[in-house]
Amino acid sequence: MVTLLDELLISLSSYQTLLVVISFLLLVALKQKQGAVFAGATAFFFLLANFYFPYLIEWDSENLYRYFIWLLHDLAWMGCIAYLGLKDKVSWRQSVLGQLFCIPIICLNAFRAMDMGFNSFNFSLAPYQFIYPVFETAIVALCWMPIFIYLKNKFFVKSQPA
Repeated sequence: MVTLLDELLISLSSYQTLLVVISFLLLVALKQKQGAVFAGATAFFFLLANFYFPYLIEWDSENLYRYFIWLLHDLAWMGCIAYLGLKDKVSWRQSVLGQLFCIPIICLNAFRAMDMGFNSFNFSLAPYQFIYPVFETAIVALCWMPIFIYLKNKFFVKSQPA
């Protein structure tokens, strides 16, 4: 029987999830509240996806429903980020860019679901394998953006004498 700790360790083995969790922890340590909220929400959704992924694959052995579930998962993340952006809990830049980066992922999941459900030609495999990781990596980079801005301001911006 797999314990909750084992599932957490398996989830963190995904390098993107690990990078998002590390960015969250660094942002908390740097007291960058808006960046930490964005990275925390993203880490929550990445960990959630990693937790249910093996069960979803086992349940949906015919590849019919998993893409719709992932589409709904990404829509929920977008809605969460949009809500947090409207309430000024995350920066507008991260909120808007995160949603823009998620739109191609949602479109790919819809296209993949239709491709897998209605024909066996598998037209969507190549774009799915290329475009999906690019935009997921862009979302991970968005989690690191406040850290890079903090470091740039800390080390490269010279203070102006009065």
